[in-house]
Amino acid sequence: AVVSTQSTGEKQNMVDWVITQNVDRLHQKAGSRNVTELHGTTNIVTCQRCNYVTDRESFQTYIQLGNQEFTAEIINVTPDADAEIDTELIKTFNTPLCPDCGSDLLKPQVVFFGSNVVSEKVDHCYEKVRDADRLLVAGSSLHVMSGYRFALDTSRRKGELAILNIGETRADQLTDLKVSARCGEFFERFFRRNMELSPS
Repeated sequence: AVVSTQSTGEKQNMVDWVITQNVDRLHQKAGSRNVTELHGTTNIVTCQRCNYVTDRESFQTYIQLGNQEFTAEIINVTPDADAEIDTELIKTFNTPLCPDCGSDLLKPQVVFFGSNVVSEKVDHCYEKVRDADRLLVAGSSLHVMSGYRFALDTSRRKGELAILNIGETRADQLTDLKVSARCGEFFERFFRRNMELSPS
């Protein structure tokens, strides 16, 4: 989260912008409006050939219409949550094609491991971080460079950096403040206390 302080006598949001590595629209569901999804979102599906775009719910319906007779039993669920099914059954699955160009190169609009975040999005995040009074990292170990770079940049600029996370993070040696706590519990108590202290 990119955080700015409240100006004296002015009622402002404590969080100006959220930069998230989540791909599930969690922050938007919680009410956040200013969000950059660094790794994209699974809620959007795109064609890699013609850039056709659709929402995930519509795409799911499209898959089901093309596979109305398809049924499969899960053999095993792997540690990364992938479901293992009979390979012979996979052969009967009808792969959905792009409605615009007929390509089978459709994927969620997310950055997978080994791929890079688009440079325009990274530049936008740097701009938000550098415009803020301070940077708060919440619920991330920062082991992935895509998020760590902003903590590193803040430290190099002598900006204020705070980390809220259970366990060690890659930027522990850079931070001005480290709190080891669960994000949900911490923020609930923090905002409740802030409301108690705020003038009515």
